[in-house]
Amino acid sequence: MSFKGKLASSAVAVIVVTATALGQVATGTPPFSSIGGGPFDVVNQGNNNLKPERSREAEYGLDFGFLNQRVDLSLTHYNKRSTDVILRQPTSTAATGYFRKYANAAVVTNKGEEIVLNVRPFVGPRFSWELGANYGRNRNNVASLAGAEFVAFTNEGFTGAIGSATEGVGVGVVRGLDFIRCGRNLHIDYDGNGTVNDIDAECRLSPLTPGTFVNGALFIPVGGQPVADPTDRVIANPNPKYSMGFSSTVKLGKLSVGALADVRKGLSVWNGTRGILLRFGTLDETLVRDRTGTFGKDWATDVYPHVAGPGAGTVAFANATDWQNWFLGEGGGFGTTGAQFVEDASFVKLRELSLSYSFDQPWLRDRLNFSTIDVRIAGRNLKTWTRYKGLDPEANLGGAEWLTQGTDYFNNPQTRSFVLSFSFNR
Repeated sequence: MSFKGKLASSAVAVIVVTATALGQVATGTPPFSSIGGGPFDVVNQGNNNLKPERSREAEYGLDFGFLNQRVDLSLTHYNKRSTDVILRQPTSTAATGYFRKYANAAVVTNKGEEIVLNVRPFVGPRFSWELGANYGRNRNNVASLAGAEFVAFTNEGFTGAIGSATEGVGVGVVRGLDFIRCGRNLHIDYDGNGTVNDIDAECRLSPLTPGTFVNGALFIPVGGQPVADPTDRVIANPNPKYSMGFSSTVKLGKLSVGALADVRKGLSVWNGTRGILLRFGTLDETLVRDRTGTFGKDWATDVYPHVAGPGAGTVAFANATDWQNWFLGEGGGFGTTGAQFVEDASFVKLRELSLSYSFDQPWLRDRLNFSTIDVRIAGRNLKTWTRYKGLDPEANLGGAEWLTQGTDYFNNPQTRSFVLSFSFNR
């Protein structure tokens, strides 16, 4: 294989061990002068025996340069393991007087890859063009929670959708309830008559799919409306499977034009705003109350595309009263099932467009003692392409400081802004 110009490559392997200072968590100023061990209140108990969080990371990288550095490529793989991660564990209120206690309670791993590619098709004194692309994939996993299945972040979520660290899944995933579905090997008394029903067996009795059923299909009992499954489970993962970025910069003399786009794929968000608007009857979807409705046929087929069970094909809503009762109950945001409002929040966003010009006329130095004055105008968050039904798939109930980023409850969307800036350079 041959290249025009110089080929440069390098390989780097780095192993890093860190001990994270606990800072405010371990030694923050307590409300009473003689008590330490972390921030606490009537809910959270401090802990004088907290140890530093420790991380061990191995990172490997390759850097390439092609065609006299007109093309450069960086490849990175990392593997990080964090131990003694500090979380708030549930504790016995009767024994301690608190609901949760700070403890070194988790082992968390992060593995991933990063790829950065820059291409410069044209490089010259009057005209140049640079293109950039990057790809990142992080696989977060909670390896251990000191014997617990999950730890809920009770201040990071809302009724029906609570942020958590869940063993075997990850940090920041959303937990809640779902409707009964086929293929989960459930044996449950769903109608309260004292009979334990084999859900998968009843799914096979569906008149729509005789003799078979689709895993994950919504189970419809004789009454025609789905039933809540009392099993708490992970219902949404706001962490993307991968993210990408694309940039382009064109320079023509003193004029420069730039563009930046972000891509995030494979993440999900709990759209609590949609659930509440359904309950209040103010969402367009509630206009279906003017007609009869059957799950899997007449309404929300994007949410319930597959149904099975003895009640599949049964008319669930015959009039406006049926619809109202549904939206005021399990079909609305104040019902128990949060999974029905989880949506794919993958998006492509035009993050920025910019135009800048550099003034370097001799009179700037002679009269104002500046070598150049740069003028730049930019528009940010100009356009979003997504199937998400909310205002913005990036919006989050608690803001950027919350670990869980997948809860939407009347959040403000990202601000679209236009910026005019001046830079004076001596």
